[in-house]
Amino acid sequence: MLSAGANPGVGQLLAAQLAAFLALLLAVAAVHKWVRWDHTRGVVHEFAGVPRAAAAWGVAGAGIAELLAAALLIVPAQRFHGALLAALIFGAYLALMLRAILQGRRDVDCGCSFGSTHRPLGAFDLGRNALLAAGASFAAASAAHGAAPVNASQLLAACALLALYGALDQVMALKPMRSGAVL
Repeated sequence: MLSAGANPGVGQLLAAQLAAFLALLLAVAAVHKWVRWDHTRGVVHEFAGVPRAAAAWGVAGAGIAELLAAALLIVPAQRFHGALLAALIFGAYLALMLRAILQGRRDVDCGCSFGSTHRPLGAFDLGRNALLAAGASFAAASAAHGAAPVNASQLLAACALLALYGALDQVMALKPMRSGAVL
């Protein structure tokens, strides 16, 4: 007979899948920051309000935090800490978005898109980050009771989820056609 530790439950398997997706998303976000270094420094200054002289440190700090969270999410023994860090990261981004919206700065670039398109901050961005923070919180709560390892099929599924995430981001950036508009 298998012990409970040898046979992870559905919740643990779901949390492992979610952890794999969040780890991949955070790793790609960190790389994106470094690939678009100058642009991201401007975003950190304009969106987050970090002084221009310290913006590079802000980008580096955010990227390192994202990479650390990604690495911790993959390791079952460290998943709880990685998921907490991920929830903190997504929660901080959500708070910055709310602050910008409440200040009437919906048009500020939050740097949240992997593409080159920019759209005003709105319900989609808030909902996305709230859902990511909630998902990371679920992964943390699940990992507190033991975490299942991430397997190869879950990593492939995480890649597919990331592709869908990116596609949804690009679809949400499209401007709807107005009635009577001519192509």
